[in-house]
Amino acid sequence: MDIEVRPATADDSAALVTLIAAMGYDVTAEEVAQRLAELAEGDAVFVAVAAGRVRGWCHVYRSQSLIAGPRAEIAGLAVNPDFQGGGVGGALLRQVEEWAAANGIPVVHLRSGSEREAAHEFYRKHGYNGVKTQLALRKSLV
Repeated sequence: MDIEVRPATADDSAALVTLIAAMGYDVTAEEVAQRLAELAEGDAVFVAVAAGRVRGWCHVYRSQSLIAGPRAEIAGLAVNPDFQGGGVGGALLRQVEEWAAANGIPVVHLRSGSEREAAHEFYRKHGYNGVKTQLALRKSLV
């Protein structure tokens, strides 16, 4: 299967909604289009296209901290369940790694829910190693 990875556009919003829903999140195409338009400068969202259809996506951004220094953070990555294992996710990771290298960023970091064991195995297969377990906390301000 030939896979093309390219930057996402607002025209990809409906396809992204389907992939985000498969991850267990509820968003609309309008919200996705607005979020794409409002991404911080330097953020990148890539889509993997095969047979003319979006099969996966990945959002990456540069973060900088006093503790870790600069790193590329994967904010989300999903592949259509019917195409998992076919190279789509690997193509997206390669694009992220190329993006990081081109931007002088020495490391790629991501977080994956503890229940997503298949995703953990996928990342390990592509050279990513677990570094710690943590608790995610949130406070709504509205």
